[in-house]
Amino acid sequence: MYPEIFQWGILHVRSYGLMLAVAFLVGTWLALREARRLGLDEDKVVSVVLITLVASILGARALYVLEHVHEFRREWGSVLALWQGGLTLYGGVIAGTVAGLWSARAMGLSMWRLADALTPAVALGTMFGRVGCYLNGCCYGRPTTLPWGVHFPSDSYAGLEFGNAAVHPSQLYFALAGLGLFAIAWVLRRRLRVPGTLFWLFLLLFALARIPLDVTRAYESDAIIVRLGGLAVTESQLTSAVLALFASLMILRLRREARGRA
Repeated sequence: MYPEIFQWGILHVRSYGLMLAVAFLVGTWLALREARRLGLDEDKVVSVVLITLVASILGARALYVLEHVHEFRREWGSVLALWQGGLTLYGGVIAGTVAGLWSARAMGLSMWRLADALTPAVALGTMFGRVGCYLNGCCYGRPTTLPWGVHFPSDSYAGLEFGNAAVHPSQLYFALAGLGLFAIAWVLRRRLRVPGTLFWLFLLLFALARIPLDVTRAYESDAIIVRLGGLAVTESQLTSAVLALFASLMILRLRREARGRA
């Protein structure tokens, strides 16, 4: 249960990279489908998708490096070694959002309509990404006695920390949350009339879902901000709370502006 690499003959394919590739291809197809429905220029949409993808990867890597700068001081050359792993999701969310919105405006696209068009694809992409985490063995959960706890091999990340103990399949919890958010976005994409609200609603629900799910995930001690009894509050949970608040304010602002134009 730790197939980090699939092998077909002499071809080695890393499972995490494969899931990211699937997420990109499926997401691009969905984004173009929505772009056609909304009357957006498909060539420009593809350009924005590529810019957003690159920015997301670089942002996720940059935040990971900042969080583990003490490890990279000994070998700065490994900062760009993405194949060794090490991405922080919220770094990608922030960088991808900024780059995507900026490039959409620069190309003359309706910024918020494009954000809404990309939302189902982003939601589904989070599902594929977390499945990749599960196959890679990263982002693993804390020990559990629940019947669906999983055992990772002894040389996996979870195995090295917890031995043969069963751990929460946290990656799959997040994957199911991503699938649920995709379903919500897909249903609401024709019902929310104010451009941008679908995008910010997705970020709001994503952040709110992550706060409880993070309780099942194992974190390094330096990622814990404070302990409240037996409950540890992590940097990720605090970031999620801030994002949820910001997304709520953005939804209110967009709706208020829409009423003002009516």
